[in-house]
Amino acid sequence: MIKTTTLILVLFITMMTNAQEKFTQQPVLTGTTANTILQKAFAQAEKDGLFVTITVVDKSGQTLAVLRHHNAGVHTIRASYKKAYTACSQKRETAEIAKGLKDGSIPDDIRFLDENILMMDGGIPIYIDGVVVGGIGVGGAHGSEDVRIAKAGLVGL
Repeated sequence: MIKTTTLILVLFITMMTNAQEKFTQQPVLTGTTANTILQKAFAQAEKDGLFVTITVVDKSGQTLAVLRHHNAGVHTIRASYKKAYTACSQKRETAEIAKGLKDGSIPDDIRFLDENILMMDGGIPIYIDGVVVGGIGVGGAHGSEDVRIAKAGLVGL
């Protein structure tokens, strides 16, 4: 009886050890970090006198944080989300995608991948330890200003 119990225990420990070796750990964009990114970007927009909406999404494209200046256009809510979603989904800046569409290096049919794809400047993927964990999108200023504000939110990440 003791030998059987010991054998079962050894087998169980071996199985658990093998199972743990198969798990991988990946960085995660938390709500707290998303809010910090959002606040830094929003502070930059306010400093520059720009009325924007900023959205941060997680790696699955779900909104973690959003903030709209009270004078930002209502369209900026959806635009900032779509920029964040696109940057996360495509793992590159939306400005880079827009440029690729213009010069032909990116196929035009990318527009039809998803209804949330938007190729306008202002979407930046968020990386932690070299892994895309989300995206930030800014809408409401001119493209280069949207990009600058988004990048301001990522400083020090």
